[in-house]
Amino acid sequence: MSEVSELKNFSKDIKGKLIFDYDIKKMNWFNIGGVAKAYFKPESLNELILFLKKFGSKEKIFLLGAGSNVLINDSLFEGIIIKLREILLFKKFTRLSGILK
Repeated sequence: MSEVSELKNFSKDIKGKLIFDYDIKKMNWFNIGGVAKAYFKPESLNELILFLKKFGSKEKIFLLGAGSNVLINDSLFEGIIIKLREILLFKKFTRLSGILK
């Protein structure tokens, strides 16, 4: 099964958003950037953990907070951008290093 097929199957089992060929301009305050292979906005910490366990070593991943201090290239990003929904989720994520290894 291809990675795109795996991602599409994964998206059927979650409440969060997983969108393909996503316009990165929508995700930062400067309205710059090209297209990302995929955009993932987890609904919960558990979804984030599942996603990272399944795809963390297979895909190029970029974690994005509010997008206020990021300059994004206009070229295609051949990876997945994960938008951390709220600061609490981001704080919890920083404690996951032991879980994901």
